[in-house]
Amino acid sequence: MRHVKAGPKFWLIMVGGAIATTVASLGVHIWMLQVMDVPFPDRSMVSAWAAFLNNALAVWALITLYARARPQLSSLVGWQRWLLIAALFATLKELFRGNIMNAIVTTAWTFSAAQLIAPAIYSLMLAALVVVLEPRIRSIGATTIASLVVAAIMSFAIKPGTGLLLSPLMDAVASLGHADVYPFPYGWFVLIWAYVTYLEPVIACIVAAALVWKQHDPKPLFCLVQFTGLIVLIKGALVPTFLFSIWNNIGMRQAMLSESQFLFEAILLGLFAGMTWLLASTHRFPDRGAP
Repeated sequence: MRHVKAGPKFWLIMVGGAIATTVASLGVHIWMLQVMDVPFPDRSMVSAWAAFLNNALAVWALITLYARARPQLSSLVGWQRWLLIAALFATLKELFRGNIMNAIVTTAWTFSAAQLIAPAIYSLMLAALVVVLEPRIRSIGATTIASLVVAAIMSFAIKPGTGLLLSPLMDAVASLGHADVYPFPYGWFVLIWAYVTYLEPVIACIVAAALVWKQHDPKPLFCLVQFTGLIVLIKGALVPTFLFSIWNNIGMRQAMLSESQFLFEAILLGLFAGMTWLLASTHRFPDRGAP
């Protein structure tokens, strides 16, 4: 088997692409939030069925992404695939970034660390179901049914069960949580950390692109659009813009604008990360000295 090396241009494009992805993707969110004064979304009144639909689409996208990545993961055993998919899902959903930013803004580091546990368990359980079920799925219809079933298990069993299990711990650390120390609009200190920590979903997205991209694909632009769509769905950014806005009391137009900041962010994340891998992969070359 011939080994593959990465030349200097590969790493230059990867680093430059990661920076460009971070600036473009997070930049549109920060611009809308802090410059355009677009309000942060209020999802407190969103219907349970709308939230379930959003979760089901995220599961569908994760199953589809794993199906495309599985040929690249043939050298890994089951538990390694499970941990990889769990890590990809968790980092795309900004597991560490979200809690780090909460800790920075509130300075409540212990409370924020405790909040990592529930979503980490969620990611592990979801990935386990995806890795076990996906090889047994044979059609788009079966993927849809599996997505609904898995979303139901996660929404109505795993999530509340985890909350119940962790309630003593969360009650014990509840007093350590408090209001923001750094108020909105955020200054340079918070914004610098926002960009640095955003490398988490950016790197995860580029890794996902590397796993699903077929070398020398004849339709790279079509694949880029497909990949971006999967990222948008996994991030859960599509349904909120067009459906969650119905339950927002600030008016449909303003609510859609509020939710759209995350839609634009997710679209740019998928597009820039996909383009980064597409360009960088052309500068990988076989090692002629390898057997």
